[in-house]
Amino acid sequence: MARPHKERRIRQLPPVDHYKPVGVPLRELDEIVLTFEEMEALRLVDCEQLDMGEAAESMAVSRPTLHRIVNKARQKTATALWQGKALRIEGGSFRLEHPNHDRLRRFACLACGHQWSVPYGTGQRGRDMACPSCQACQVQREE
Repeated sequence: MARPHKERRIRQLPPVDHYKPVGVPLRELDEIVLTFEEMEALRLVDCEQLDMGEAAESMAVSRPTLHRIVNKARQKTATALWQGKALRIEGGSFRLEHPNHDRLRRFACLACGHQWSVPYGTGQRGRDMACPSCQACQVQREE
């Protein structure tokens, strides 16, 4: 039994999910599927021009794994271009990294003075929080 793929980290989804030759309806074309992590690898290495080490770190994979992903994506893209096939971007094993993952919101409890931080994008609102120290609902956002 094959080991399941580790989730790759991607920062953004591509702006479109299909590329096709001009003048031919999509229903008449064969499609080649490019996964989201293959598209992200192409973006990092070819568009952003990161070296393999930086791109691998960004996707949370090893350099050899990134190299295999990039080679597979380039082979699929070249085949689609040369043979006049459509490229469909879908699937894969990935998790979308929140763009504000490293930004923090600061909160303070008015009852006990405890201060803590919560990352942006968690869905928690300050007025719905309780202090992690004393459980009081008198929470104020600090900035």
